[in-house]
Amino acid sequence: MIVRTQRSLARFRAGEDGLTLVELLVAMSLSLLVLTIAGSFLISSQKASVTARSVSQNTRSASVAMNEIGRVLRAATDNPVPTGDDPQYAFQYASPTSIRFFAYVNLDSTLSQPVEVQLTLDPTTKRITETKWSGTAVAGNSSYYAFPLSNAATLSNTPTSTRVLATSVVSTSLFTFADASGAALPATVGAVDIPNIRSVGVSVTVGSSATDKNAVTLANTASLPNIVMGASS
Repeated sequence: MIVRTQRSLARFRAGEDGLTLVELLVAMSLSLLVLTIAGSFLISSQKASVTARSVSQNTRSASVAMNEIGRVLRAATDNPVPTGDDPQYAFQYASPTSIRFFAYVNLDSTLSQPVEVQLTLDPTTKRITETKWSGTAVAGNSSYYAFPLSNAATLSNTPTSTRVLATSVVSTSLFTFADASGAALPATVGAVDIPNIRSVGVSVTVGSSATDKNAVTLANTASLPNIVMGASS
């Protein structure tokens, strides 16, 4: 009877054995490894999501600006005058950050009327703006329109409309210019070369800063099919 009781106590004590210190350390190490991997994956996923949203937003902003700039530039045209003399050249002013020109772009009515358009990048506010002036029909001949003229960077005349095409633009130069042969014109085109502009290169970079890794750059060259090729010398 005594022997049997001792055996039962021995089995009971054996059933009470727990984890050893080594086993506990191994279990903790494995748990920590799993948590580290899961945390790293979560952080990476969040960073990827933020990057994707930033790139998508910058791309949309740059695309809106590029589409509108290309649309109005392709409509650039010389402005005819009723005297029969040489028309007013399509471009009045052209620099790396601003251009002003005539164009037949009219979405407000079915009438095909020219407008004067200025596209400007302000490096301080990081905005691209589009400003338009409607023409005034020349008395006695509604086929011709008069516009404010100046070879300066800005016009003092009150515009018909102004709107912002893009914000957070970190480009330092927006436009480049070439003649009919494709040769580059000066960065700021002078009066002698203004009639020779036949294509305009456009480069828009949108981001939070010049060093933003998520910044998006779109570049395109707008040809000017409405400008008479023989008008330049």
